[in-house]
Amino acid sequence: MMPQDPAYAPRAQALAALGGLLLLRVAELMAVALLGLMAGFFFAFSVDVAPAMARLDAATYIPTQQWINKVVRNALFGAVYFGAVLLPFVAALGSAIGRQRLRALAWLMLALIYFAAVFWLTRSVNVPINDAMAAWSPATPPADWQQLRDRWNEANAQRAGAAAACFVAALVLVGWTRRGGHSP
Repeated sequence: MMPQDPAYAPRAQALAALGGLLLLRVAELMAVALLGLMAGFFFAFSVDVAPAMARLDAATYIPTQQWINKVVRNALFGAVYFGAVLLPFVAALGSAIGRQRLRALAWLMLALIYFAAVFWLTRSVNVPINDAMAAWSPATPPADWQQLRDRWNEANAQRAGAAAACFVAALVLVGWTRRGGHSP
């Protein structure tokens, strides 16, 4: 079909719209997957690892947590962690561009909640404790090491709950369709 054909423009627009919809759905599904992986990660640490480590003395706890903090800083985890923060915003933008206002607003709300309740909490509570802990000596721990451990675990439990709620919301959002199969 030649570009001069009068039927070309509407077909090209329809094809572009279909491609945009496909990219939006891929972004949404990737967001759901990454949100689920992070929710599972925080949940497993909160209900299995943290309670076990709470029973350790300083000489065992400190080097164990220091190694966990070193090992978790890898490219795959980084891609999943930061992807879970960014892809809901991408889904919101894609929905807005596609003129799906309610869907865009829902993704934006989810993205903002995840950003505040998981990413920002991590940056403001867990990371500073991790950074301080990197300098701790297991032989001479700070006097408040148990309180800091407990605060870290409380923040982790909070982000686990928030991440799980965002994952469930994303699942609902991806399955949300209006009568006739159209997304809001």
